[in-house]
Amino acid sequence: MVLSAPRPTIDLADLRSYVASRLGDKARVSTLHDMLVLDVERQRLVEVAIFVRDDPRIRCDLYSVNAGVDTGAELRSVTFVRGTGTKVSVMLRTSCTELDPHIPTLAAVWEGANWCIPTLAAVWEGANWCERETYDMFGIEFDGHPDLRRIFLEESFPGHPLRKTFLPPRSDARGG
Repeated sequence: MVLSAPRPTIDLADLRSYVASRLGDKARVSTLHDMLVLDVERQRLVEVAIFVRDDPRIRCDLYSVNAGVDTGAELRSVTFVRGTGTKVSVMLRTSCTELDPHIPTLAAVWEGANWCIPTLAAVWEGANWCERETYDMFGIEFDGHPDLRRIFLEESFPGHPLRKTFLPPRSDARGG
């Protein structure tokens, strides 16, 4: 007996074309394995998330997880959502172009840039704790979050341990 993953019941190429035509320049649409990937600028994130949640062909009603990504050059917030009825999976990727999302470059300040990512807690309630975890581990701040504070580490913990630049604090327990 051979077990395999269930085959997608949706035409992903058709869905990709549909979403790209509906969103226009609001997101770059691609596919990865069995999911749609939407690369979204932070200014459009909530608008695109509402579309993903409410559009009848997608209707992603299940917020799965938010993951932080530190590439060394930028921080990214990657959100995974799924339609329980439509069987559509969507990845929403948004970048902070600076490693510290609240300290923009002087040129960016001059241009009025904002290095934070808007919260999706108002779109999906399940985003609340996931965004808190991403904040705790990566330091990505979610503007408008109803309760943005550390979820695993104590408030006095220095830094964010999943950042590439993180150096663990010295302690007597480690011989330091």
